[in-house]
Amino acid sequence: MTIPLPFKTPFPLTTNPFRSRVEAQTEEAKNYYAVAFKPGYPLQASELNEIQEIFYVQQTLTQEMISAWTSYSVLSSTAGGSVTGPGWQGCTPLKPNLIGTNTGDPTSITLTALAGWYLVKHTDINSGFGVWVYNITDTIIVNNLVPVASGPTTTYGIIVKPITIQCTQSEPISTEDTSLQDQSSINVVNGPCGAARMKLEVIGFGSSAGTGQYLAPILTGTANAATAQATFSNNYVIKTTL
Repeated sequence: MTIPLPFKTPFPLTTNPFRSRVEAQTEEAKNYYAVAFKPGYPLQASELNEIQEIFYVQQTLTQEMISAWTSYSVLSSTAGGSVTGPGWQGCTPLKPNLIGTNTGDPTSITLTALAGWYLVKHTDINSGFGVWVYNITDTIIVNNLVPVASGPTTTYGIIVKPITIQCTQSEPISTEDTSLQDQSSINVVNGPCGAARMKLEVIGFGSSAGTGQYLAPILTGTANAATAQATFSNNYVIKTTL
């Protein structure tokens, strides 16, 4: 894949001699959000540069989100109350239209999480700090939500798993990354591996999470005998059928 919007290549600290790896990590949707330094391991200059680029990536996405959602933060009579701003507890798409809706069938609702950036805020993830992740695959969240008698209200969201990725010099396993080695070609004391990375892995979208995973709500789907309705967690109605 290419660098996802709103960014473009090259990132400012990617070029020699700075060697930040955030551009490649972003292009590959690794979703590393922090550099985790460890006592006794060498500190790379490139790792310090990564900290700066990670900060600006996260900050820029938050600014883009606020701009994209501004027109939606208004009173909505169909939602039955005030629509709040973006960045709720759970998962907020960078733009409202990242949740795609079906247009062919007026009698049911199908919602799809499109490829793009999503802000995840969960009290049990990263101590509640918000983290942006990139979803690389269009994924159906709700398929054929239709009016049914005494239908339930179900919460749907992104399913994520926090992982610590370690630097390695050998064949990497799923929690290791050889690209985190020092890139300076200098004989580094104690070897080329320095800091680890904190990663938020996107497992998928749905209504329940597995062991070691977390569900960050994006929307609710409600159905009764007459209507079916999908609503963002900030009370904005995405789609209603009759």
